[in-house]
Amino acid sequence: MTAYPRAVPATLLVRDGETAVERPAADLSELRDRPCWLDLVAPREQDLALVAEELGLHALAIEDALQRHERPKIESYEGHYFIVFYALEARTPDVVRHHQVSIFVLQNAIVTVHGEEFSARLAVEKRFRDGLLATTGLLLHALLDTMVDQYFEIVDAFGDRVELLESLIIDDTAKAYQASLRELFLLKRDLVQIRRVVAPEREVLSVLARGDIQELREQGRRAYYQDVYDHIVRVTEEIDTFRDLTSNVIDAHIAAASNRLNGVVKVLTSAATVLLVLSVITSFFGMNFTALPFESDVAFWVAMAAMVLAGGLLFAYFRRKEYL
Repeated sequence: MTAYPRAVPATLLVRDGETAVERPAADLSELRDRPCWLDLVAPREQDLALVAEELGLHALAIEDALQRHERPKIESYEGHYFIVFYALEARTPDVVRHHQVSIFVLQNAIVTVHGEEFSARLAVEKRFRDGLLATTGLLLHALLDTMVDQYFEIVDAFGDRVELLESLIIDDTAKAYQASLRELFLLKRDLVQIRRVVAPEREVLSVLARGDIQELREQGRRAYYQDVYDHIVRVTEEIDTFRDLTSNVIDAHIAAASNRLNGVVKVLTSAATVLLVLSVITSFFGMNFTALPFESDVAFWVAMAAMVLAGGLLFAYFRRKEYL
């Protein structure tokens, strides 16, 4: 029996009859004859070393549990399995928190390690305390299933953001264009980051769905993990769909800006062409040759009429071509 430091936020829940009761974390090794769940929040290296010594956890798995931003995976060690999974929380629509959850799976015991508290774990803890999760297999399934179910809310929120930004494309104001384009690139970056976390989790759930872990081979339980696997595949497909849609919206956004620029260029070109013709006429009469009738009123009005006529004809032509 190992004495855990009081500073370690460790919670040990042990199945007792129809419910689960909380026991001192130091009693874990003595209660392995029934389903147990040890949860550690932001443990120090020496804290996990005590757990590893008591439960026989591999040093490499302990090292990975202490690291942050590990890739989701499942690894087999002598006497236990090690899983890295992620819980996602969106406390605000545009900020998604990533919680790395390291899970050690042993016979009749689950050990979870994470940096801070998150809602999915609290929901599963309540179910375990109420006696709704009778085995470690059901407990692990509940943890993974609850975390994956929360992905749908986050991905749906991304879909709403894509639709909103897509509607802003028709806004012709420069301010709206700059704002929506910046948000589109931020949205695409967020989708890529989430996919980097979610996609490898399919491998983890594939192993569980095949029933490769002996400690979790319970009659009829493989279908539970297969259901979670199907959910993670759906989430990945939705992320890919929104990522492609975001790329299409960005392309459409840039094309719309190019069209607006072409419209401005056409107007300026048409105006420059009209002024060019007027400049030709005025330049002709501005030449210092004595043959030109500088003092003739008739020549003046002829020149004015020519400029008005030429300018009017060009204006009418460009209007007909919808350049102006």
